[in-house]
Amino acid sequence: MPASRTTVASNDAARLLRTLCNHWRHKFELRRDSDTHAHIPFAEAATADFDVEGDALAIRVVHADAAGLARLQQVIESHLQRFARDETLAFDWRD
Repeated sequence: MPASRTTVASNDAARLLRTLCNHWRHKFELRRDSDTHAHIPFAEAATADFDVEGDALAIRVVHADAAGLARLQQVIESHLQRFARDETLAFDWRD
């Protein structure tokens, strides 16, 4: 399955993860193992893992097909950017 990763620098990566989990917990059965990790199953063949690593949020996305992977990346980017308040986040997805 196609997968990609990115690491996003943030002034408060832990808050971003917390806000993202609070937003999506009503829609998906996410797993939050700790304050620094979350796994979100968007669909049977579409998942994302988020890890706070210091001043950054590392994201790994898996999807059944490349087009779906690109859409999921965009959804994650738009949500995180909205939750970032006054900072601009930079995403550099790598296969």
